[in-house]
Amino acid sequence: MVSGGWAFAVFPMIDSGSPVQVVAAITVQLLFISLMYGPQAALFAELFPKSIRYSGASLGYQVGAVVGGGFAPIIATALFARYESSLSISIYLAAMCAVSFLSVILLGQRLRQGMAE
Repeated sequence: MVSGGWAFAVFPMIDSGSPVQVVAAITVQLLFISLMYGPQAALFAELFPKSIRYSGASLGYQVGAVVGGGFAPIIATALFARYESSLSISIYLAAMCAVSFLSVILLGQRLRQGMAE
């Protein structure tokens, strides 16, 4: 969720044109991305039984990358063209972070229920 809030700070920092602010914006964003990717492998591994874990995790990761990562630049470009502001992109990023956060919460509940059965 912090990354969603950071989306509102990163674009003004980049738009400032200051090399220090641009480097700081990208560095902090990369920190948030690494905090997400670190536990992601363990989460994917826990979602599937051992017999299909490798295929299931790989398929889930690849389809997610295509759908989420493939359309995001197109959506961001369309938002910027329509509203002529990076604020609309920040709102989109924050919404996608909220969807991701909710998904992880629901997956955690699903995993706990599965372990209890």
